[in-house]
Amino acid sequence: MSALTRRRLLVSTQLRTRPAIASLFSPDDVDEFLDTDAPVCIVANGELLRLESVVARMAEADRFAFINADTVSGLAPDRGGIDFLAKIGAAGVVTTRAAMIARIEQHGMLAMQKLFITDRLNLPRSTHGLEGSQPSFVQIMPAPVLPYILDEPVMRISPVIAGGFVANERSLEAAIACGAAGVSTSERTLWTYRKNQS
Repeated sequence: MSALTRRRLLVSTQLRTRPAIASLFSPDDVDEFLDTDAPVCIVANGELLRLESVVARMAEADRFAFINADTVSGLAPDRGGIDFLAKIGAAGVVTTRAAMIARIEQHGMLAMQKLFITDRLNLPRSTHGLEGSQPSFVQIMPAPVLPYILDEPVMRISPVIAGGFVANERSLEAAIACGAAGVSTSERTLWTYRKNQS
């Protein structure tokens, strides 16, 4: 089993019972996340000089961290940036750039492609892009759009992570009810959410 397949299986398994993915925007968020037992996060902001240390802390704590290559200050979401993330041991990468998905996964890192859906007119283009890139996960933003695209092909290409405007259990559960495999959120009280197994 390849490293990529192992990582995909690991995250998919964790999301079945722990669907909340912590979105970390500050060093305080990193500390707070590591003080919980939450298994998966997205490092959504930060500085390039501190990134290797954050990646190492996540690995030492046995947490799965996606790095948002589009928003880390000083990191470009290009070939060099992706190669750098692989070199420092990143487990996963989030980007809007479909052209980088294959390179991310060639390095054995999980790719999460972020899509902003503002209206139905951009759905065919978004769907076509996903069909070409085939990321391990697709992050659809904002989460409240999910009820309107339930039956669209974009929901069936890769497991969906909903993000944006998820501030309480009701909105988290609504996203899951609409087919999301996971939900990314900066709301700390949701990071330890457990799915009801009854």
